[in-house]
Amino acid sequence: MDWNKIHRGDINGLPVFVTLKKAMLELLKGYPIFRYYGIFESYFGGVPGHDVVKIIEGDGFIDVIREDGKQPLYRITSKGIDLAISMINLDYSEETSKYNNIMHRLTVWIIVLTVIMAIMGLVQVIPTIIKFISS
Repeated sequence: MDWNKIHRGDINGLPVFVTLKKAMLELLKGYPIFRYYGIFESYFGGVPGHDVVKIIEGDGFIDVIREDGKQPLYRITSKGIDLAISMINLDYSEETSKYNNIMHRLTVWIIVLTVIMAIMGLVQVIPTIIKFISS
């Protein structure tokens, strides 16, 4: 993988991050009973899959069960669950941020319209008040 081609600051533009998120969410679906084999190899393919497995196993996000002559089995750990939930929350926070911007604009428009209506009401009431005071 050519790391120089990855745009800085765009986390969803990172192919490794997006692919890891998919794999971790698949592992989360089967927690605590299921153990998966070949999930990282199928998502990442070949050598990058083995590198990713080494890194996330070293960080404690998955347990790798290796038996002689068989493919390794993968099981998500409690740290991996925290990581998967954080990845889900990242998606929701981006959606919530969009809704917050829309609601902010709506709130500003409501305030502006309220001020305009208050001024229009005062303009209509002031002549009546002046007429009452002068008489």
